Amino acid sequence: MKTIEKYAPKDLSEVIYSNNTSKYVIQAIGSGQLASNVILYGPNGTGKTTTANLLIQSIGGEDAMVENKDFSDVLAMPDIKEYLFRCASMARLTASGKYFVIWNEFDNAKANPHALWTALDEVGTDVMLILTTNNFIKIHQSLRSRCQAVEMPALTAQDVLPRAQWILQQEGLSLPDAQVLAYLTPQQVNRDLRKYFGELDKLLYLHKQGLPMPAWSPVVTRQRLRVV
Repeated sequence: MKTIEKYAPKDLSEVIYSNNTSKYVIQAIGSGQLASNVILYGPNGTGKTTTANLLIQSIGGEDAMVENKDFSDVLAMPDIKEYLFRCASMARLTASGKYFVIWNEFDNAKANPHALWTALDEVGTDVMLILTTNNFIKIHQSLRSRCQAVEMPALTAQDVLPRAQWILQQEGLSLPDAQVLAYLTPQQVNRDLRKYFGELDKLLYLHKQGLPMPAWSPVVTRQRLRVV
């Protein structure tokens, strides 16, 4: 099994965050300290979809009621408000009492979402909308204003290093931080978790076959000059 599947985050604490601001906001929403609709935005491979699903799990638990229709189908409905009211009514019987609507790549939505944001205003906190997008600006301003926007920027090798080391150690491979960082750094051109984890798969294959690790050189990082 690929490491990205075997070691997929089980809760929000295992998500790889590129900055503390995003981490604290997401964890505050997940713990119920901050109630809001959410837009997770950033490039491919930063864990937006995984984080969205974990938010629902954290707030709603295992019996959370989640919208299973494509956003194109819902936006085309003649009465979105009535539809969401019915869904929210059933969701009140669950532990969270909330109906979850999660739509990925919402920047691809073609229809005008006017009916959606007016419906959200009517149903209030009974419905939680979670959108993911690569292009934040392509989501209509009226939806953006009704959501907590959380940026999930591209991940550096340094961001991924702690989780990568933990995974390698779980598999019985112990390497210095500098060596693992050297293997991960070339993948920064992609900054996609799938590429970083693919590098871990290669290392573990070599380890299990008793083969030597690839040659490596320490990563030279640029330091910003401090102007006094």
